[in-house]
Amino acid sequence: MCIDRCFYIDVFSQFKNKTKNIFTKTVNIILIIVLLIGTILIPYEVDKVSGLLNQVTDEKTVINVYRMTDSYAKTNGFTKVFEYTSASDDGKVSDLSTLKEATFITSMNQDADNSTYALSELKNAFNSNVSSIDRDSFIDAAASLYNHDGDFLIMPASYQTTLEDSTTYKNFANDTEIVYSFTRTTEAKKTVQGDTTLTKAPFTIFFGGNDQTGALSLKGRTDVCMIVTVNPSTHQVAIVNMPRDSYIPNPYYGSGDSSYDKLTHLGLVGIDNTLNGLGNYLDEPINNYLILNFDTFQHIIDALDGVWINNPYEFTALDGETFPEGDINLSSEMALMYVREREGLPDGDFGRNMHQQIVMSAIIDKITSPEGILKFNSILDSIKGEFLTNVSSEALYGLVNKQLNESISWNIVKYHVEGLTGDEICASAPGEKLSVVYPYTNQVTFVKNVINQIDDGQIVKQEELPTGSYSTETSSTTTKK
Repeated sequence: MCIDRCFYIDVFSQFKNKTKNIFTKTVNIILIIVLLIGTILIPYEVDKVSGLLNQVTDEKTVINVYRMTDSYAKTNGFTKVFEYTSASDDGKVSDLSTLKEATFITSMNQDADNSTYALSELKNAFNSNVSSIDRDSFIDAAASLYNHDGDFLIMPASYQTTLEDSTTYKNFANDTEIVYSFTRTTEAKKTVQGDTTLTKAPFTIFFGGNDQTGALSLKGRTDVCMIVTVNPSTHQVAIVNMPRDSYIPNPYYGSGDSSYDKLTHLGLVGIDNTLNGLGNYLDEPINNYLILNFDTFQHIIDALDGVWINNPYEFTALDGETFPEGDINLSSEMALMYVREREGLPDGDFGRNMHQQIVMSAIIDKITSPEGILKFNSILDSIKGEFLTNVSSEALYGLVNKQLNESISWNIVKYHVEGLTGDEICASAPGEKLSVVYPYTNQVTFVKNVINQIDDGQIVKQEELPTGSYSTETSSTTTKK
């Protein structure tokens, strides 16, 4: 097969440009992998390529049972701590029936399906009814656990980080321990239908991901919130990054002021809710999605045998690992610590964003090097099945064939919407103010116009985002503040 080398040089040069945003670099990696797969490997390794992007047939939800740690209970004067039989020193329950006399805290209002499932499993194990108290939200349920109103909290794992977003429960992971986990398997609900072809009409893909590890799910926070709009006829591409904490309406909670939530929380009830909410906010139908997490990130670094970075300053992470200033080689485990650290940095979230940029830049440099190209097959093996998508293989193959036949040079513009931070009550976590971002309304309007231009077949060029400001007018893109 003849490969257009100029095309690859053009793509690689675009990827090596230093951008200001981690998410842009993330999608660049995905795009280069997909393009390389399509042009080099599709004719020879169809089975392997087909396994790269997973179509979801069932949904697995992890539901944890939490208790306060012994040290927290002792320090805070709990008069009685429920005793149970554990399997080992890790504190995990070996026999659920030993919890028969305990009181469990739930939030049916926030997640009835998973709470009911866990209570049903406990009832079967006890062969009797379960003592439980219910609260309006998991924030209120956590308060009851801290106040020792009950012995154990039943909560899906995906909600833990929502608690940790609040000032009150930012130490939840250290104050509590997981004594048991249920895994609930259900048939995946039919999600929004992905576009059947990517070669004719303009289309938009939502790239979502989080900083967690483990099995991918269509329910959960999306710490990566990127919208990619493509016009395959005019060869225009817009990459728009939204702050994960953008304060926007959450369709799941209806309309009005009480529906406002963090963008990252829209996914707690499913990817369709995110596509619906973000599509409404940008006035752009979003029919396609691709979900990934940090397991993918780690496995790519493993396949590359680590990456070298230049660390701008020395710091010590919360787990005690010290990262010296200067050139250091990061294994996948160290890289994950490096990009997740926030508390130990002098500039907090902004420093974490910079660290993510540094590592992703190092990945791009290595993956596009001669050494990286030689290891591409092992990279493909390492990330097999670690994406979730509703984009069909046929649609992807069609786009790749169009690229091969037309030797397309894509014009890519990239924008990262910014905003001011504040504290607000969120629909998914009532009762506790969480940190949010108010996206600049003039920047939202700007990127909306860029997306519309691409949809309308116009040629766009990279411009500077306008200096952030707010409009007092209300519209579908005006953020409540």
